[in-house]
Amino acid sequence: MCKAGNVLEAYEMAKTDLSSSPQNIWSQREMGWALYYMLKRDIENKDNTNFYNHIEEVTNLDLLTISTDSLFFDTVLWILTEYVKSIPMSNIQELDKLFPLFNKYTFNPSKGYSYLLKSCLGFETWENLIDFFEWWNLDNLLPEDYQQIELKDGQKIISLAERAYIAYSKALLRLKDKEKIRAFLPKIEKLMEDYPNMLYPGYYCGKLMLATETAREDALNAVMPFVRKKQSEFWIWQLLSELYKEDTETCLACLLRAVHSKTQEKFLGKVRMKIASMYLSRKDYPRAKYHIEQMMQCYMKEGWHLPYEVQSWTREPYVLNASSDKSNNIDYKRITDSILLNGTNKSIAIVTAIDAVNKRAFIIYEEKKRTMVKLKKLNIKEGNIKEGALLNIFWIPAQKGGINIVKTEIVKDEIINCNYIKRISGNVLKLANKSFAFVKGQNIDCYIHPKKVERYNLKGGETITVLAAYDYNKGKEKWSWACISITKIES
Repeated sequence: MCKAGNVLEAYEMAKTDLSSSPQNIWSQREMGWALYYMLKRDIENKDNTNFYNHIEEVTNLDLLTISTDSLFFDTVLWILTEYVKSIPMSNIQELDKLFPLFNKYTFNPSKGYSYLLKSCLGFETWENLIDFFEWWNLDNLLPEDYQQIELKDGQKIISLAERAYIAYSKALLRLKDKEKIRAFLPKIEKLMEDYPNMLYPGYYCGKLMLATETAREDALNAVMPFVRKKQSEFWIWQLLSELYKEDTETCLACLLRAVHSKTQEKFLGKVRMKIASMYLSRKDYPRAKYHIEQMMQCYMKEGWHLPYEVQSWTREPYVLNASSDKSNNIDYKRITDSILLNGTNKSIAIVTAIDAVNKRAFIIYEEKKRTMVKLKKLNIKEGNIKEGALLNIFWIPAQKGGINIVKTEIVKDEIINCNYIKRISGNVLKLANKSFAFVKGQNIDCYIHPKKVERYNLKGGETITVLAAYDYNKGKEKWSWACISITKIES
């Protein structure tokens, strides 16, 4: 009858059957499916009053359970989602009426259940959003919910899972409930660990840690992978300035790096306001005035109301009489670069070979550890990267083996204090019928490759000093000492 369009007649018949046999499961199932079609009808007619009445009737069918009538409840779930999608932001109180009608159910993970979550994410100001998240339970996300969404034009947007974790984090930050935040932190940290390509959970993890007054080092350890990936963004340095709020010099350095990031001025108002406040507290009125002026110009251009605090600053004689100064009083770049090294390993590395065609270098950076790295990743002028170049590298382990280099410095000190790079002085040993040679010194037999023998025209018997590395010999499948460069030859 419903499929034929006789929805109201079917509903009345189901009501009669249910009235005569209220505890008959088949009567309840009959009523349930009739109500499904009535709910569809209510949405089509935009009849909110009857929609709520019919949902309430569904909840009174006490013999129907999600385990025994999963198809029915999955279908009703899609109807709920369709209704939620129709609620305008200006009428958000509708959710307060609807949520108590279905939150007694514990739905199984499904596309419909995920779609309900997606439909509710836009209601950021909903007071019961946290209750909704706790009822929905983010453990019910499907595997596909963690994947980026590709639009028809090829553009990719963040996954439903990432959006949900961000929305829940924002709601917790608004609520300022430290216990709930502490309970959620392990989950968002696990998300960061399992899905390192997700960028924004790292930012909100840092914000949540700040809200619980987590120790700075613990917070830094959690957010640094995210910080390094997004270090060019102003809001990364804004977040770090909050982590270093007790260290005023570093805090100011982070804020200065934020305003020197490549971003639109209209996003920097709060940052400049903090900088101006810090300069004012130091009685550095010229620099404070510069940031106040930048903020005023932007706000006037955008037609925004200037914060009362900034207005009061502009009336103070010490600001009015100061000469604007745009210079920085601290080396903010050096200070903030050192933050990026937090949690990294430091090693002396030697460049063993250069692949000029593919623009990459092969390096040994610890005992029996070698890797290949793109020259641009070393962030050093190509002319300074050659065989035998010594580097200080700051690195972190890569997810799939190898290392990610965070910073590189040329080593200027001639003294090398490590057991896998040495300077060896000794006599060249070369057989007449062989193209390769050895140099013996410091109880080490160091292999000299035929190309280097030819390049330096070694005949045997010369006294030389070489820069040697404990390198892997593919031919012999073992580690041994090899000449990387010859620094001195004596007749």
